[in-house]
Amino acid sequence: MVDRLVVVGASAGGIAPLQTLVAGLPADLPAAVLVVVHLPSTADSHLPALLSRCGPLPASPASDRQRLSPGTILVGPPDHHLTVRSERVRLTRGPRENRQRPAVDPLFRSAAAAFGPGVVAVVLSGALDDGAVGAAVVAAQDGVVVVQDPAEARVSAMPRATLAAVRRARKVATADLAAVVTQLVRPSADVPDAPLQPDPPERSPTMNGGPTAVTDRGSPAALGCPECQGGMYEAAPDNTVSYTCHVGHAWSARTLLDAQHQAVEGAIYNAASKLMEVATVHRRLAEVDAQDPGSREEHLRAADRAEQRAQRIQQLAAEDPQL
Repeated sequence: MVDRLVVVGASAGGIAPLQTLVAGLPADLPAAVLVVVHLPSTADSHLPALLSRCGPLPASPASDRQRLSPGTILVGPPDHHLTVRSERVRLTRGPRENRQRPAVDPLFRSAAAAFGPGVVAVVLSGALDDGAVGAAVVAAQDGVVVVQDPAEARVSAMPRATLAAVRRARKVATADLAAVVTQLVRPSADVPDAPLQPDPPERSPTMNGGPTAVTDRGSPAALGCPECQGGMYEAAPDNTVSYTCHVGHAWSARTLLDAQHQAVEGAIYNAASKLMEVATVHRRLAEVDAQDPGSREEHLRAADRAEQRAQRIQQLAAEDPQL
């Protein structure tokens, strides 16, 4: 029976500290370990083999409905969310969260729902803030949140976001991660036993980010989802802000802001591109109407106006990259 669970989330720059963590975990670790690293959906992940070579714990790709076992590492495969239900893992191709699948937040949320205070959540190097909202849920269920010292992270955004979201999070030097995690999951550690919760009922993917959600969708927000343009809901548990659309795409506030900036930039350059195309067509028509001076000049003036507008738009984007 598994009553303690270590869940680890990492992104850019997270492989090296993950290897350090795994290398220091003992063979008799009394907890199962689940790992999510942001991967492209088409990636052929060699991470399980890499982690198996790092230390005494065997690592393998997670399989749907696989039973958790102490002293083993299961790695979320590309293009699937890795979640927990009671003592088994579940793999889903639910909506992307924070533009990722697998994402860290679904793993952390589901672990908190299944194991409560028996969870140790570890956040390693990565960009933006996937994992911060999930870590807050873990802390709210009396689990422990451990964060790689941002000063040592190659990309510090994820650790910093988690420390901001979870006041009780423990900032730990990379070299000490394994020792701290091991101490926390030992039976003698001051961590309450985690009675397993009964399996929650299956939820529709349209409900708050899919079957791993543990809170309601929140209040309607006057925002459109960058993925599907659907309406979104805002929730603000434990000093964090997150958004979920009606089909389940989920966003932290920081990741949503990044997506909005990208959308604005794309719209600006798309507008400039279309104006340049308008200018091209007007100049072609000026050639066609070469025998009609009035029409030719009109097309040339329209082409000039379109090009000038395109240049102003590009200048605006260049002057304010955060527009």
